[in-house]
Amino acid sequence: EGRAVRALVKVNLREIQLSKSRPTNPETVNALAASMRESGLISPVIVRKGPIFDGGIMMQGYKVVVGNHRVSAARALGWEEIEAFLHDGDDLHAELLEIDENLQRAELSPAQRSASIARRKELWEVLHPETASRRIPASGGPPPQPESFASNTEKATGEDQRRTREHLRRAEALGPDLHAVIGTSLDKGVELDALKDMPADERRELIDRAKAGEIVSARLQVRNADGYVSTLLADFARIAGKYSVEEVSDSIARAQVNANLHPYVEAVFNGFRAARKRAA
Repeated sequence: EGRAVRALVKVNLREIQLSKSRPTNPETVNALAASMRESGLISPVIVRKGPIFDGGIMMQGYKVVVGNHRVSAARALGWEEIEAFLHDGDDLHAELLEIDENLQRAELSPAQRSASIARRKELWEVLHPETASRRIPASGGPPPQPESFASNTEKATGEDQRRTREHLRRAEALGPDLHAVIGTSLDKGVELDALKDMPADERRELIDRAKAGEIVSARLQVRNADGYVSTLLADFARIAGKYSVEEVSDSIARAQVNANLHPYVEAVFNGFRAARKRAA
């Protein structure tokens, strides 16, 4: 069926190649190494046979399906072998299993999680085409309804169905831009939601700045200036009795407001000064 996992075997660590789908986290590796030093390997990794490179030479070995961090921790401890279940299935099922394991890890960023769920959906649609299981049963009852992707994802990973659909909307709206924001200041749920509502050219310009290391925010990229000024005027009126113009100016400067918004910021300051007079 493409998903079989054989009996437990011992595999030489030199013959194992880590999965490239997600880099290992040094802190996680160190924590696992400390645990494995004391208690040994509690949960075996899952590998599958495949060609690997050893010293620049291609050879037959094993590729990690589940357990990148455990393999890295075992190497850090100087182990020569590690216990592993051998996955005897096709590439699609192996990748699906790997994604499910990654989705259960809390340290995935919002962009990583959205990208993983989008890829999982691609695999799911190949393995479970919509045309399957639509024949009328012999009993004459209604045709069986195939399990939904969101339902299967929740069963396999614990990911809430509503959250799964939310991640899919982000992935579908952002396309290739989703991978570009991973690890940047835009890799937050609220920022991804703001990015998907931006024009594509403005979005890519902002992402390029984020990739260069700049702290940026899609939420501060304003398309409705009148509404923005109105909101800020109300906020400034509320705090008029607490802060000076200089304090607010410094705060806005630290937020790196887009230069195109300077006329609107000036209008806000004028409203702020008027609000201070009324509050005096």
